Amino acid sequence: MAIKPNGGDSIKISFSDIIDHLDMTFMGVLGARKGKWSLLADIIYMDLSDSQTGSARLVNQNIQTKVDVKMESWIVTAAGGYNLVDTGKYSLDLLGGVRYITVDLPLKFHIGQSVAKTTPSGDLTDGVVGVKGVVDLADKWYLNYYMDGGTGDSSSTWQGLAGLNYKFNKFEAGFGYRYLTWNMNDKELEDLTVKGPYAGVRFVF
Repeated sequence: MAIKPNGGDSIKISFSDIIDHLDMTFMGVLGARKGKWSLLADIIYMDLSDSQTGSARLVNQNIQTKVDVKMESWIVTAAGGYNLVDTGKYSLDLLGGVRYITVDLPLKFHIGQSVAKTTPSGDLTDGVVGVKGVVDLADKWYLNYYMDGGTGDSSSTWQGLAGLNYKFNKFEAGFGYRYLTWNMNDKELEDLTVKGPYAGVRFVF
């Protein structure tokens, strides 16, 4: 992610650098279906923090520096879907909805005995369209896929997900890979990408 505190120079923060300092994360999907119509709500919460120390030479003296970084973010995608194809082995749904993101990024700069704080933040809402579906494999195995894209408050946002799943008697378990990104039109939040493998369980009622 790249940020521009108070409209100044950009500061780039790599999530691969701070993921070891994860405080809390949550990802969940709620869905309902009746006939060919469906609804889904995809919710992601992230709470991350990190600290970086160093030194600077000012007035012929070495000054110790430290930057405390914290990020809290909610990402919610809500969409309705209509089934276009269902062969029993393969299904394809067309989706339309909105994606909302809110980000708070408190920064604390320690320069010697001096402390400065800034909190870049923002929230964006985008309309998205996409597709999702499943492909049945042998026995109780199946593949699921999801892709959407759109625009609105941001220049663009898109998401792709694919996973391999197994059906147990009372639930399903799976793993896969997810990629979610924005190009933002915000003065302080320039861009954001969340990507990586996932694993989870699914309950069907």
